[in-house]
Amino acid sequence: MIISQYFVGFVFFSFLGWIYECTYCMLNTGTWENRGFLFGPYCPIYGIGVMSAFFIFHSGVLPTSGDTNPIEIFLVCMIGSAIIEYLTSYILEKKYHARWWDYSNVPLNIHGRIALPISIAFGLAGVVIVRYILPLFKGFGTSEPSLWMELLSLALMAVVATDFGMTLATLSSIVDKITDVEEQFGDRVQWAYDRASESKDELQIQLDNYAEYVKMKVSQAAGSLGGKEINILHRMRYTKDEVEYTAHKMENLGKMLRKKKKEEKKQESD
Repeated sequence: MIISQYFVGFVFFSFLGWIYECTYCMLNTGTWENRGFLFGPYCPIYGIGVMSAFFIFHSGVLPTSGDTNPIEIFLVCMIGSAIIEYLTSYILEKKYHARWWDYSNVPLNIHGRIALPISIAFGLAGVVIVRYILPLFKGFGTSEPSLWMELLSLALMAVVATDFGMTLATLSSIVDKITDVEEQFGDRVQWAYDRASESKDELQIQLDNYAEYVKMKVSQAAGSLGGKEINILHRMRYTKDEVEYTAHKMENLGKMLRKKKKEEKKQESD
């Protein structure tokens, strides 16, 4: 197997991971929603995990074979999934002040990023995948993939690369808007404190006006949100209360404003 086949496998297992995430969410909430990091129907973390297992157990990276002890497979998959989840969660949180999953309510968790029951479940799933699914995937590959496989991999690379670019640009836009609201609010707090240092009553009056000011700034930011930004805002779980407040207000107002614009356009067309 060569790179094109590996990449097709990565996208395929990322797609299966996306189906699992969305189905799990639907069973818990009763509604279907995109639970992936990207806009498209795939969760790269699952593709990375499965293809890592493939390289370890079926490509000679480690001295293993198809008859590898299930306990060994379980331990490698459990520990490996925990490492991938923790690092991914840490990087996303440091970059965007948000998480796409939170295990804080799951027993034996570490900072809400990973949890022992979840890692055990991934370890068990890894045994099934390594023993029964990956051998089929390996048999599907050839030393010289056909032209259609090459074209398929190139098309998927273009789609995924574009999706990554759009997602990162949208996330940066969201963070900039939230940061702008917070910075302006902080500047007004400092200004009021400096001006009202000699009068507690005046300071109280200024503080009473901040709620309206925050609403105004959030409304302005929400009005500039596009559909993609609202979609991502809905999937993010924020690690700071003030960021969560601002982001949720922006999301809700953004949805209301977009709905209002659609209704106005519909009335004009009628």
